[in-house]
Amino acid sequence: MPKCTDSGATTGAAPIQKKLKFGTPSPCVAAPLSLDLASDDVDNDDDNDDVTLDLERQRRVQQEQADAELARKLARSEGTSLDTVKFHERHFGKAFRAAAAAAAGVGNATRMGDTSGVSSTLSTAGEPSSSRLPRQRTVSAKSETETISLVDEDDDDGEEGEDDDDIVITGYAPASTSNMSAKSLSTPLAPVFQSPTKKSAVALGKVKDEDKNSVTSLTSKPDALSFLASPGKALASSSKTLLGASTGSTGALLPLDTSLFTFEPSSHVDTSSWPAGRMPYSYLAAAFALISTTKSRLFISRVLTNLFRVAIELDPESLENVVYLCSNRIGPAHERDLELGVGPQVLSKAFKEVSGLTPQALRQLNKLGDPGDVAYEMKKSVRLLVPPPPLVCHSLFAQLHIIARLKGSGSLERKTSIVKRLLVSAQGEEVRYLIRTLVGNLRIGAVRLTIITALAKAFCLSRKGGEPSVSDDFYIFKRERQDVTDEVDAKKGSGKTKEKIKGDKERLLEERLDRAEAIVRKVWARHPDYGHVVAALLDHGIALLELRVPIAVGTPLEPMLGSITRGLSEIYSRLGSRPFVSEAKLDGQRGQIHVSTVEPSGLSDNSRGKWYDPPEANADQTRIWIRCFSRHLEDMSDKYPDIAPTLASLVYRETARGLPLENFILDCEIVAIDPQTSEFKTFQALSYRSKKDVQMGDIKVRVGIFGFDLMFLNGESLLNKSFRQRRHLLYERFSPLRPTDPRYAKWELVPSCMDNDNVKVQAFFQEALKMRAEGIMIKLLDEAELEEDPENEVDPDLGDYSDEGEAREKSELDSPPPSTPLSTTKASSTHSPVKDQGRRRKILPATYEPDKRADSWLKVKKDYLNDLGDSLDLIPIGAWHGNGRKAQWWSPILLGVYDSESGQIQAVCKCMSGFTDDFYKGLNVKYAPDGDFTSRSKPSEIEAAGLRPSIWFKPNEVWEMRGADFTLSPVYPAAQHILGERGVSVRFPRFIKVREDKSIEQATTTEQLAEMYQNQGKHP
Repeated sequence: MPKCTDSGATTGAAPIQKKLKFGTPSPCVAAPLSLDLASDDVDNDDDNDDVTLDLERQRRVQQEQADAELARKLARSEGTSLDTVKFHERHFGKAFRAAAAAAAGVGNATRMGDTSGVSSTLSTAGEPSSSRLPRQRTVSAKSETETISLVDEDDDDGEEGEDDDDIVITGYAPASTSNMSAKSLSTPLAPVFQSPTKKSAVALGKVKDEDKNSVTSLTSKPDALSFLASPGKALASSSKTLLGASTGSTGALLPLDTSLFTFEPSSHVDTSSWPAGRMPYSYLAAAFALISTTKSRLFISRVLTNLFRVAIELDPESLENVVYLCSNRIGPAHERDLELGVGPQVLSKAFKEVSGLTPQALRQLNKLGDPGDVAYEMKKSVRLLVPPPPLVCHSLFAQLHIIARLKGSGSLERKTSIVKRLLVSAQGEEVRYLIRTLVGNLRIGAVRLTIITALAKAFCLSRKGGEPSVSDDFYIFKRERQDVTDEVDAKKGSGKTKEKIKGDKERLLEERLDRAEAIVRKVWARHPDYGHVVAALLDHGIALLELRVPIAVGTPLEPMLGSITRGLSEIYSRLGSRPFVSEAKLDGQRGQIHVSTVEPSGLSDNSRGKWYDPPEANADQTRIWIRCFSRHLEDMSDKYPDIAPTLASLVYRETARGLPLENFILDCEIVAIDPQTSEFKTFQALSYRSKKDVQMGDIKVRVGIFGFDLMFLNGESLLNKSFRQRRHLLYERFSPLRPTDPRYAKWELVPSCMDNDNVKVQAFFQEALKMRAEGIMIKLLDEAELEEDPENEVDPDLGDYSDEGEAREKSELDSPPPSTPLSTTKASSTHSPVKDQGRRRKILPATYEPDKRADSWLKVKKDYLNDLGDSLDLIPIGAWHGNGRKAQWWSPILLGVYDSESGQIQAVCKCMSGFTDDFYKGLNVKYAPDGDFTSRSKPSEIEAAGLRPSIWFKPNEVWEMRGADFTLSPVYPAAQHILGERGVSVRFPRFIKVREDKSIEQATTTEQLAEMYQNQGKHP
């Protein structure tokens, strides 16, 4: 057999990687085998002449060994992987690439897609798909390098000639006998030809003085401690290159964490590398990496604000996509088919096909962290023969929507194909955040409130098309920003740099920003759809936002919530003699029902809703459109098909009376009832219903709809009207209705009591408990002004009174004066409570306040006499192995509260009471040690101080809990940032039920916990 030689090889040169095809005649191979040969001398004597089929078995063994060794090396050192050299032939000619190959070694030439100096059988991107190498992986024991060729031979993406799947991975093989160092394999030319998409904020590593004008040296992870000490200064140098900033007029490079009044997107961001002028995903990923280095709310808000400003000025069409990607969603919560459904099966297959790693090697990498970290480490060793085009935000967003719409047979394979293609295209930090987006856990700490705040500030500082010609009440012109900068500089020059006193100009501009934030927050609460809000802001700015994005049928509004009380006596200490109504707090699922006789405007193609034709008896009537939403705004129309005929009958009845109902929005409670006795059942009875595609014939649990508020009627918003007015319209236009068909839900108004006498309220409370209600709700009928003793007031930081004056102003326009005087003093119209002779006056509106826990609604629940006064909605975050009888189960369970400012979950108590054996068994199944909902390492969103449970739970559900009282604790960090040195814990907690109707963001917050602790001794 002739020897295998290569004319392009020289003794002592870098190892040459050769690929031979299965079934391809070759002087080096006598049988249809595939070998990747990497040796220091290609003139191998007769070693390869004895190749037999037994080598295939040896190859598999070596492959597994190599995978394991590669995973161990990656885990030990993130810096040993080679830097990827990415460029297209249109940028660099073949002659230049050949020179680069000669300088870097033939192995690197292979990575660049050049075939000079290696065997003519090497696969290149220019070959037709039929001649590509089949998927193969071999390891040579004579070299420190291994080559993996991943060629999508079946072209499953269906695109002819696409080369995204042509990959070469260079790593380290076991049992090396070569003296070649790992460093010699890296490309010395890589820093020179670094692609713009590689300039990701991965590392945010420190830049040496001599390298400040060159490409930043990237490490795998940032040193968070260095940034927390002084985020603004420490991140500035590294962010310059990473975020694509260009030299401004002052010669300085300005990153996204620059002061809002100094940063100018049009001057300080270089878009020359942006594909067709569209924002690359690498820019967004760099911002995510920058944000992830700190928990500072101000820092995160500043980065997001400047990021949104870049999109507004340089790529406004991508702003909506960017906002949704920051929010870890691809659309509104109420729209259908927006769940990506990318689970471990899809990711595992995509990882293996992109990297060639075995399941064993992937399991080794899993120890590194979440799927994003695993993908980042896995992708380090992947080399592309021809780099694909960079990811851009708008096209990535479109691909995510395609993934979400894939359903049914074959959807997993199609999802895997798209994920694989995206993974191949992603580089650097893009990989980490792409995978985190796919699994729905971005981990950057940008909660909804922070995003809304940043969006409001961004439109105060930037506008599409440049500065407006006409001033409004919110836009801050460049000259105003410059005045503030000069004011700050002057203060520095006077030696007052350590003083935090703001100048007059700076204070006035910040007040303008605060007013803009209040408006955007209010509009969002009434119309939570980033697409509609962003479009209106781009076209009309903040001044016209309320007019352009009103409350609308078909788009749910955030529900109004009630404040916590510890007993009936607290009602009178809070409200005095102001008139109120008591309503039964039924144990059901809160619903928000939208009905219209015409097609609602502004609905997306994904909007669900259902049209219902009139029955034969009402054949002359119009069709009815109905949609029902849950407490956290998810569409549950499919879950309750039996409520639609009832609501249609209401419309037909009112039309027959000459009082047509064109459209309306109702707030209600959907409760399980016994069809024979009409008695209430518990909330758990509703859990037996399916959540999707419920058919009338399959319904086993009958329900009733119990209305308690009306927010919209016949094209008019009722949010600004008092509860007395809204309730009057509800009772007048929506009287009870019991359909003749027993399959349909009945319509009722929630049981209530108008008498304010203490004895009558107590009797109604007991009556509500007998009907299996959770307690009662106390609702103020008319706006009131309250006087508070400053010594007994709650820390103002714990309450949200910023919009009370605003709510009062709205109420004055729409509400009639109360029938009886509410106060002996004149009401104040300011936004803040007014002090008068040592006392404070606070406006208590009776309007409907979306997304607020108002003091005008008070909850009194049945355990108030002996317990906390209200249950807590806590998040299970970990568990220990049980002892004794519970040794086979998780017990106790560690629970936490939600911090709405940071998005963190803070540990508050352990619980081992209230659980049944069946519940424990279910926990073992859901939270299996190696399951999807558990982790050996603490998830980044959990704060647990020194607590170390046996297993960590990935936050995914809410449990209702009760306890004896609250206590300060040095162990639990819950609300510690509010109260001081110690956190709050719950004594003797016990489990009540799983709150399937609540999301993580709707769990008890740290602010509520602190307020409950401070109030627990004030009322008997």
